[in-house]
Amino acid sequence: MKALPNTLFLHGGPGLHCAVEREWFGDTLPILWWNQPASVAGDPTPFRTLLTHAGHQLEAMAESSGGQVNLIAHSFGGQIAVVLARECPQLIRSITLLGCPHNLLHAFFLFARRLLKAGYERPGLREALAAVEEHCDDNRFFALIGACYPDSAIPGIYFGSGSAEARDRYFAMAAKTPPVDMATFFAVMQEFIHTPNSIQPAEYGGDVEIIMGRDDPVLDLDADRKKWLEVFPQAEFKLVDAGHFVHLELPPNVWFSVS
Repeated sequence: MKALPNTLFLHGGPGLHCAVEREWFGDTLPILWWNQPASVAGDPTPFRTLLTHAGHQLEAMAESSGGQVNLIAHSFGGQIAVVLARECPQLIRSITLLGCPHNLLHAFFLFARRLLKAGYERPGLREALAAVEEHCDDNRFFALIGACYPDSAIPGIYFGSGSAEARDRYFAMAAKTPPVDMATFFAVMQEFIHTPNSIQPAEYGGDVEIIMGRDDPVLDLDADRKKWLEVFPQAEFKLVDAGHFVHLELPPNVWFSVS
């Protein structure tokens, strides 16, 4: 049996998939573009279940390759990487975070404001943002997300100002793949937002690189940097000319190195 790659890609969402990445890169990179399983209706702990699946995938790759595994996490995938770093650091060689907000609630507030500033007048978005800023509860938070993504599609603001070619290529590919699984998104997020974040640094002591796009609409560059340093004090940061999809907007040598 062919050995699995020693690099695991944790995509965003939750409820997204790696269909675009698999078509985009083909077999050019030794990366496992892993699809996170969809949530099962009635699962009382969908976020914990997702973490269990990710842990099993990490263990399988470590056993297959006979060594530690590199993690590359995009967006929400960073939250999975943090838990894996806390629960099984011995299996991880390196961690690379791409466009990963530390505080997801704040990230959605920030994204809604930037959508409006950029002229995306989505129905009910102003009202949903005002409501959640006045008082944030589950209903208002999820109403804000629904207003940000009325058709489950990713808006063009996700890409940097110099990434028009990558943006157009992404949308052409994404149009042929399943949309975000919103049932999984809401199920996982429902548990995630009520899961306390540990304020202690992760026990993992290996290399961590955190790459942020200057035009990323979901990042607060200074605040996210400070918060990630609380989790990974050893982290090195790289600021690049990109938006949220660093791995699609910039060549692999910017964010991936074979080890």
